[in-house]
Amino acid sequence: MKIGILGSGALGSAVGGSLALAGNDVELWDINEAHIKAVNDNGLKFDAFDGDHVIPLFACRPEEGHAQDLIILMTKTCDSDAALKSARSHIEAGAMVMSAQNGLGNEVRLAAHVPQEQLLYGCTMMPARFLDYGHVASQAVGRIVFGAKNEVALQKAAQFAQTSAHFTLEFAPDRADTVIWQKAAFNCGMNAVNALTGGRVKSMADSQDARDLVQAVASEVVAVARAGGVKAEYQPVFDHLANSMAKHGEHKASMLQDIEGRRPTEIDSLCAEVARQGEDLGVPTPLNKTLATLVTLKSDVLNGDYL
Repeated sequence: MKIGILGSGALGSAVGGSLALAGNDVELWDINEAHIKAVNDNGLKFDAFDGDHVIPLFACRPEEGHAQDLIILMTKTCDSDAALKSARSHIEAGAMVMSAQNGLGNEVRLAAHVPQEQLLYGCTMMPARFLDYGHVASQAVGRIVFGAKNEVALQKAAQFAQTSAHFTLEFAPDRADTVIWQKAAFNCGMNAVNALTGGRVKSMADSQDARDLVQAVASEVVAVARAGGVKAEYQPVFDHLANSMAKHGEHKASMLQDIEGRRPTEIDSLCAEVARQGEDLGVPTPLNKTLATLVTLKSDVLNGDYL
């Protein structure tokens, strides 16, 4: 299968590398010229759970890519519009487009650029780190759970399902919304709190008050999802949080990495979106609203708006 990874930072490159190891023909599409050059000159260096790999891949800007069967959108949500505009020729040529991003409402953002019969949506389960240009790491088997809402897209979607030792593309239209909301619940708690504390995950794991706070934030998200008709469950989110704290103590959440790099965060599609939907549904979300305000303010201050 020919797959273009649209947005090949840490996670996008790790997903692309994993899918290439599974036998797919993968291209990495990005706008980071240094990363593109490093991959083309030396291959993608991918430190995976089963050892270190050097994978020969072609990397380029999206408009320079070749025709693909599937485009997987891996950018930050705030970069979705620009990324999809850069891939317009591939979309017009008929490629299926799958959002596998963090956050909520990604299928709505895609719909402004992608015909419904070509639109898939889901989310990614895979930690990743950017070590250097052309060099990423992930110590877990990755997975994207995806579905579609359009009947034509649903009929096309099943062909993209695959399972390998390195990565799974799981077609599960009956569970996609549940998985997306449960992942958002995890990210709202873990990422937002970690972005504000500035420590590694173990800093939260070592504090009962912090663990209680993260779980309470996640609980608000699940409550909003359920009020909106999504069959989200509390316990899988709590288990995911506990597992992350137990096994990934040295990790820095992606939102903290964005804060440290003075890049835009995804807080608007996470805690802020939960607060907006909670207000519409009559579900209180004081913790998510507070975190959205604080992370936004911290990002603005660091980027010079109030210095």
